Amino acid sequence: MKRAASGDTPPTKRTKASQACASCRRQKSRCEIIPVDVRAVAGAPVVIRCHRCKTLDIQCSFETSELIHFSPRAIVQSSPASSSSPPTSSNLNSNAGLTTLATVASSRPNVEEGPSSVPAAVNVPHITGSFGMRPEDLVPTASTPIWGSISRLDWTATPMLAIQELIRCPRTEAAARVLLGAEKLSDILSSAEITSLLEIFESRYAPWLCVQPTPLETSNSLLDIARCTIASRHLPPASRSAVAPRLQKLTEDVFLREIFNPQPSLESIQALLILSVWSPICGTGAETRDGRLLIASAVSMAMNLHLQDESRHAAVIRQDKLGLVSSTEKQTELINSIRRWRLWMQLSVSESMLCLGTGRLPVSQFSQADHEIINLSAMADFSLSAVRDIRLGLNAKLWDISETALKLRVSNFDDLEAFFEKINSSLHLLEGLSRLITPLPSITDYDKFYSQMLILQLHACRLLVNHHALRELRTTYERDRPQQRWYSAQIKGQSLTFFWGYPALTSAETVLSTFLGVTDSTLLSTAPDNIFAMVTFSAVWIFVSNFSLVQMGKSYLGGASERLQSMSMELLNKIALAPDHAAARCGHVLGALMTAWEQRKPKDGPWDGTIPSNMCMMPGVPLYPYPCTKFADTEGYLNPPSYQELVDSMASSTDLFMDDAFWSSFLENLNSDTLPSSGVPVP
Repeated sequence: MKRAASGDTPPTKRTKASQACASCRRQKSRCEIIPVDVRAVAGAPVVIRCHRCKTLDIQCSFETSELIHFSPRAIVQSSPASSSSPPTSSNLNSNAGLTTLATVASSRPNVEEGPSSVPAAVNVPHITGSFGMRPEDLVPTASTPIWGSISRLDWTATPMLAIQELIRCPRTEAAARVLLGAEKLSDILSSAEITSLLEIFESRYAPWLCVQPTPLETSNSLLDIARCTIASRHLPPASRSAVAPRLQKLTEDVFLREIFNPQPSLESIQALLILSVWSPICGTGAETRDGRLLIASAVSMAMNLHLQDESRHAAVIRQDKLGLVSSTEKQTELINSIRRWRLWMQLSVSESMLCLGTGRLPVSQFSQADHEIINLSAMADFSLSAVRDIRLGLNAKLWDISETALKLRVSNFDDLEAFFEKINSSLHLLEGLSRLITPLPSITDYDKFYSQMLILQLHACRLLVNHHALRELRTTYERDRPQQRWYSAQIKGQSLTFFWGYPALTSAETVLSTFLGVTDSTLLSTAPDNIFAMVTFSAVWIFVSNFSLVQMGKSYLGGASERLQSMSMELLNKIALAPDHAAARCGHVLGALMTAWEQRKPKDGPWDGTIPSNMCMMPGVPLYPYPCTKFADTEGYLNPPSYQELVDSMASSTDLFMDDAFWSSFLENLNSDTLPSSGVPVP
């Protein structure tokens, strides 16, 4: 039996230690973890024992291993009324299956982004049930601590993690209830309902994953259960409230039985992929799971089946042209290899999407063979199958380039110019990729909406890369040149804050514009949760830019920024299928931001919100190219501030990125139901 090499390179396969405890491995016995009550004493970890060791009353290696410990949940103060009614055991166990699987995946090393990275998700403040929010608390005041040591919590280090944590917070806590058990899908849904939900998933959700169209076949398989669980959000409200929680519990129970299968089926991997991308809408008030951990588990299962090697395998078969012509077995082998490769790419793309900007590096990696299996530049065949393969390949390129850019670091001040060149090289690659992505909805009749959403993701990635560049610039100066102003830095005559800040702003606005301008807004409700997170981050970035300009010179961005934010908030609330839908939670976040901004933005003096800042213009371009009599008598119009004047006017207490004090206040006060902007329809 081969052992893993002792080098620094991590193994590509999941170790056996995460599949069975030491005692069960010695006895070659089945190792199962039965659902446990995960309530914990404050400060004490919840220790897991497998069923066999617990029955035999012997020591289990899981007791002392860090591979499968639950982290205790934060103790939240609840009202006396709520504390008098403890949850039932059925609800405590409802998430046990996927939670255990995610916990196993979380044993992988979490690659942090540097000394100022945000801690793991369990350390992010998470307070529920608080209704004492004042919207004005969302925006820092003059007394808000700013700058300081770069070792403090800084949400800008992992912006997408911060957004994901915000929209993962449930707005309400539903009363506990006992759910009727079910052994199979047909115990919950009729045959007609199963067929209808599967059709909904295949027509509206599968294209997000670039899944190839296949004939609809109904069964009680794990994949069908997962697909029906996600598609059940489209049931009438009364039916959904009765069916969706039972479907979710059935999903958990089935996964609990499949969790440690040494030879998982492709369907099981697909099911876990689906549940990592979309959170079920069950109306139970339960906290949603971390999709990054679920997708990491799916990737580990796929690596056990060597799906990461399928692109090379398919390339070898393709080279045997004579064998393909003469042998039906070779043709079948190639078809199966391509099918397995597609699943690997879908997993890798989804994991990259969930991990980008969170401080966690994906387990999966794109190989050169993965990129070469599809000729993206040809685009000769525009069948539905070809369009989905092209989108899959473009997605892989997009996330691969973005991941490479976000891995770049400035180790010391002398490396800043090299960082400048490398980050700009990544941005140029994204620009080149946009030539292939942008025309796609116009040149094909298939999946137009999903191609438009790929354009949205392109600009969201551009925003993240520019944001990362600005943050690296800031932390480098704070660490190595604290006496100098980071926002005045220049390289080769370029002002870096404007060089990266202006494209970041235009990218954020383009994300919102694309979101608002899709051809079929009804399909927006089917978007993966992380698409809504991208829209929210783009709106937050504009909000931060507006507030920063107010701090600098009592000016504001102008243009369509605020209108884009408010319209995006309205559309998110409109398309939300339920209060616990990710779209509804994102709309709630943006409503809080917009309310706070309206109460805090300046309303007096010459900068009264009517004259935009030159920060959003190109240097040397006047604010108003044509005469405007409305501002003819104002000093601000006669002498508009230049970009450099605004930079020079920045006080030492100005922070272009709202820091931990802002974010902590935001988290603590997010659960208000008093915001006037809350317009989430409750079906």
